[in-house]
Amino acid sequence: MIFVSINTLSEFLCFLVAFVFLRNDKSTTWKMFIPFLLLTCVTELTGIYLREFLHIRNYPIYNVYLLFECGFTSYFFYYLYQPYNYPVKWLYTWYAIFMVIYLSELFRLNFLNFPSATASIMSVVFVFACLYFYYLKLKDEHFEPLLYSASFWWVNGALFFYFGSTACNNFMDYLASHESIIYNKSIRYVIYNILDILMYACWSYAFICRYRQRKLSPL
Repeated sequence: MIFVSINTLSEFLCFLVAFVFLRNDKSTTWKMFIPFLLLTCVTELTGIYLREFLHIRNYPIYNVYLLFECGFTSYFFYYLYQPYNYPVKWLYTWYAIFMVIYLSELFRLNFLNFPSATASIMSVVFVFACLYFYYLKLKDEHFEPLLYSASFWWVNGALFFYFGSTACNNFMDYLASHESIIYNKSIRYVIYNILDILMYACWSYAFICRYRQRKLSPL
């Protein structure tokens, strides 16, 4: 049962929802969630195996995963912006900046730790990306019921997670110095589990909305 946690369970359930509702989607971008979430599950389980069974640090696998997380999430935001004539050059510019920050921090750490500063910067950028999406939606004259909007709920989930993780990272020292235990777990562990549940719940609902949209408008 060491592999089963709130985190791994929420990831796996979201992967199952994606597989069920997106596997026949005509959009390759939406279908890419299936391998991405599978990669997320494999990364998490491999990290647990390295830490608990081999007793070695698992940061290298998360360092590699961070590249996929940033790349896929950035591309999906670009996909959501495409109806508003968003230029692709900003996607390339952002990822180039990310790579410079990522490699610079890894060199500074001698490749011996996780680039937490890079992950924090990425989270802040994604928070602004979510807010920009809301701004575009407000300006959009095309009416879409947000209750059934797949893109809206995906962005909601991303905002919950990246805003929450940014806040936790900024107050990490405070949380560490005022640590408390809830059901034998640290407050940081509880917060990140809540963020995971919120994000994957929103994403799962987004996939269902996408399926519903495809059934109502198959063309």
